[in-house]
Amino acid sequence: MEPGQWPLRRPLKRHESHVAEQMATRAAGLARDSHARTRHAAVLMRDDSLLGWGINGVPFPGEDHCYCKVAEFGNHDMCRTHAEQRAITLAREGDGWRMLPGAKLVYVRLEADDSVRLENPHFCPRCSRLALSLGVAEWIFALSEGLVGYSSADYDAISQLSWLPRNSRAASWRSRSGRAGT
Repeated sequence: MEPGQWPLRRPLKRHESHVAEQMATRAAGLARDSHARTRHAAVLMRDDSLLGWGINGVPFPGEDHCYCKVAEFGNHDMCRTHAEQRAITLAREGDGWRMLPGAKLVYVRLEADDSVRLENPHFCPRCSRLALSLGVAEWIFALSEGLVGYSSADYDAISQLSWLPRNSRAASWRSRSGRAGT
């Protein structure tokens, strides 16, 4: 990515999209089985093979609720385990961590009617840093224009800005890219 340029998503090529589409379908099926209010699933793959999968939910598998005090404020994000975290954790078991460099993470979020959310990718600063630090190469999302991918570095750059208020994002991006005042 060039300085001053916003990270771009790239459409997947036909030979890449076949396996990614299968993995997105698998992730959607996993998300449908989730009991969480918002249903997310992630599948981690490398060389057309499944390395790990995860759905969002309570920190301890088998529990149907958490015991945190954050619920009083209506935000469980701090106590929930993200689908991406679970997929990476599962893939790391044993010698699996050796397979993570170069892997691709396929992410799906379902709407209330069980349809796959297609408008925009989900950006998470916490999960982007985890994936980037372990060598995950790409994030793949199913959008209305088809499957699109972001390099992990581009995904991380966008994710780190996503926690800022919307009007601060452009200014922060300009200052990080050396375009202050434009």
